Amino acid sequence: MYKSVLSPALLQARGKNAVAEFLARRLIVPKIFFDAPWPAKSARVDVLAVDRAGAGDIHVVDVRVGIFAARDSVTQLMQLPAHYKYVAILSPGNKLPREQLLYPANDLGRVGILLFEEEEHDQLVARIEIAPERFRVGPDVIRQIDRFTAKQHADREIRV
Repeated sequence: MYKSVLSPALLQARGKNAVAEFLARRLIVPKIFFDAPWPAKSARVDVLAVDRAGAGDIHVVDVRVGIFAARDSVTQLMQLPAHYKYVAILSPGNKLPREQLLYPANDLGRVGILLFEEEEHDQLVARIEIAPERFRVGPDVIRQIDRFTAKQHADREIRV
């Protein structure tokens, strides 16, 4: 069987879609944004989801190709304001980031790890390898996400 080799950028794009599917199944009426300017206009998050139609928990996901890029990603995710943080790794080989890296120094939370599997018809599916744990988020961040969801058009949402 012939199988084409995709560039890292195309793999990452497929990963973003698979992560959006994962979050859509896991959350209650989420608003999902791709390449979201969060927490500032100068920054970008691969996938941002806000649970409960934009009024719930904030989930951020950084999609990376390869284990070395994923390790760098964990450090960056620690700086982002969100209730749940994940690094999604395409082609990790047989290694994962050391679990100690997934925890902040002196606070609540753990960065989750998502891995991918190809299912029937080459469908890419994200699954949890290490579950995330809730980070602390202050009221100023809640006000910030409220302003964000009011101004930004979600790439994926359930319209009622």
